[in-house]
Amino acid sequence: MPVTTRSIIIGIFLVAGLILAWHLSHILLVIFAGILIACVLDAAVRGLGRILPAPRPVLLTLVSLAILIAIGIALSFGGFGLWRSLQDLWRVLIAEATRLYNQLVDMELVNEVNRSDFEAMLRNMLPDPGGLLNQAGSIFGSTIGVIGDVVIIVFLGLFFAINPVGYRDGFLLLVPTAQRPRILNALSASGEALRGWIVTQLAMMVLIGTLVGLLLWALGVPNAFVLALLAGALNFIPFLGPIFSAVPVLLTLAAQDTQVLLLGAIGLFLIQNLEGYILTPMLQQRIIKLSPAWSLSVMAVLGSLFGLMGVALATPIFAVIRTMVLKLYVEPRDEKPVLLGPVEGQSSTRSTSAPSAPIL
Repeated sequence: MPVTTRSIIIGIFLVAGLILAWHLSHILLVIFAGILIACVLDAAVRGLGRILPAPRPVLLTLVSLAILIAIGIALSFGGFGLWRSLQDLWRVLIAEATRLYNQLVDMELVNEVNRSDFEAMLRNMLPDPGGLLNQAGSIFGSTIGVIGDVVIIVFLGLFFAINPVGYRDGFLLLVPTAQRPRILNALSASGEALRGWIVTQLAMMVLIGTLVGLLLWALGVPNAFVLALLAGALNFIPFLGPIFSAVPVLLTLAAQDTQVLLLGAIGLFLIQNLEGYILTPMLQQRIIKLSPAWSLSVMAVLGSLFGLMGVALATPIFAVIRTMVLKLYVEPRDEKPVLLGPVEGQSSTRSTSAPSAPIL
């Protein structure tokens, strides 16, 4: 077959594949989320296997039960009550904003507006808390719904985690024999990248949850444990997770007094900046070597295309795509491994003319 004809056929199949992937984008994201859950369970099973030698299904059952018990404990410590009190906290926030506005009017810093008009303006500017859970369902798509997506993701994670090697080898059977070692190397490297990202995120989730919990406990804030757990869990979403987690914390602080709100906001700002600008970039550069600029760019693109679910999965998707490109395209093209960082044993001081490692 002529090279031109082959290129045209490959281009047609590539375009058709992209169109099909676009139409199936939601379910593909769900499947990827299931693979990510499987990586989390696999990492936990590997760690437990070093302590407790047992068959993999037994270890997976123990890990799953531990996660369910942890979720149950979190909910029993007031998780449901936190959501039920969100409407009351919202009314307190509007009342405090109205009181602040009246003080500004008394000081003649702003023009007076009718109270009812001001409250209506606040309600239009801020989303209705009663509809937050209903709006959350659209994040995962309207076809199956949030509950169906969560069920699919959980069961996919469990099925993949029971026998990951079997699923991997089954996929390799579809690949030509000559290409299997290279594909296997790329899949193994992608798995390592995902596990490295998971380790980074879990470490940051635990750290943020602990620091936020200590801060709220020191301020005497009710539901401090649940708010800390929520802050740690939402930190799973890079960059935007801390913003989302700050909303319920600030709403709870607003129900206290102005001094508590001010101290809590300052402490939350310091904690989130420590995590976002120092710890997370340092760990990502060291463990999975992801460029923060590219991570944020991919997050912006996937967020625009797929909403919050695209934002949440943007960084692990970028980690997998980056690893696949390096292993399947860059390294075979250059016929040598790609330099991802300083060479082992090399001095950290370089000449200004020396080439640096590629940022990808």
